Amino acid sequence: MNDVKAKVSSVALVNNNVYQVKLTVPTDSFIAGQYLLIQLPTGETVPYSIGSAPFELPELTLYILVAEVGSLADKVVQHIQQSDEISIKIAAGDSHIENGAITETTERILLVAGGTGFAQMKSMYDSLKKQPSSAEVALYWGVRTTEDLFLEEWTQQQANNVKVVVGEADPSWQGATGWLYDYIIAEQPSFKNTIVYVSGSPAMVYGTLDKLEEAGLPRTASYSDVFAYAPRPD
Repeated sequence: MNDVKAKVSSVALVNNNVYQVKLTVPTDSFIAGQYLLIQLPTGETVPYSIGSAPFELPELTLYILVAEVGSLADKVVQHIQQSDEISIKIAAGDSHIENGAITETTERILLVAGGTGFAQMKSMYDSLKKQPSSAEVALYWGVRTTEDLFLEEWTQQQANNVKVVVGEADPSWQGATGWLYDYIIAEQPSFKNTIVYVSGSPAMVYGTLDKLEEAGLPRTASYSDVFAYAPRPD
């Protein structure tokens, strides 16, 4: 990982508790799907998935969920808001589009996100759509309520390639509802020659993969950063 000084371009609240952070960095490289570390004055380092694609450099975009006042994420956002420049380490993570999973025989690439796990999947989606490939690419994004959504304009522009599923939808929601894995399984008649990248909490990742594996997805065809920091119990 490289130590980099990143200029803070903007910090904006994009829903009730998610901040979109735009940074400008000296030209550096990363692979879509990787994350960076934000260094706090206390010496703590906090990982966040890069939500933009490499072709957008020197700009980087992050999506930071602040669930509670005084939380570590809240301290990160305050630090960024109070700074013209922050220190970051870039880039890490093995669950990315160049990890060897995508081959000539791959027919479908499913990018599955829970909550702000959307950031990692958006970076991968935008990058894959720029690359020549015969594989179909679809992004499935699950949120608890419609208040958890952001970047609605972007998702709508992707036509049928980005699917949003709301777990607890209000009557005004016209889209898909229920469990994310049920929606994926209903849409995918077969998981042959399919690979799946999943981003979210460990419970979301393993719960989703358990259901997809029951529906025929080989365990060796799934990838997630969770496998590294929260391995599945034996």
